Amino acid sequence: MAKIDNRLLTYQKLVNLIYYSKNLLKKYPKSERFDLCCDIKNNLYGSLRNTIFAWKAYKIEEKLKYLKIIDVDLVVLKSLVMISYKYQYITQKNYMVWTEHINEIGKLIGGWIKSCPKG
Repeated sequence: MAKIDNRLLTYQKLVNLIYYSKNLLKKYPKSERFDLCCDIKNNLYGSLRNTIFAWKAYKIEEKLKYLKIIDVDLVVLKSLVMISYKYQYITQKNYMVWTEHINEIGKLIGGWIKSCPKG
């Protein structure tokens, strides 16, 4: 069985998370579309951008820098999703699925960080 490239899998999971998130964000009240929704979208697109930067980085230090930024972004995203749930913009099922997607990506990023050789 061929080994799946962790970087490509991370990218694909992140794109799938963006699709899932965009569908949920359409259901938010108009008052939150330019606040909480914008923060969530910016976080997701920033994570995607940093994933590509990490993927393309040649130096380990640079790669680790981007991976750590993504790791922090995922914690912030999880907090934004929790705020959405607390304000009842999403259901408990949406919250569980959303956080499961985020956790999955977090595990992939953690594995990617561990796979980088220590200097």
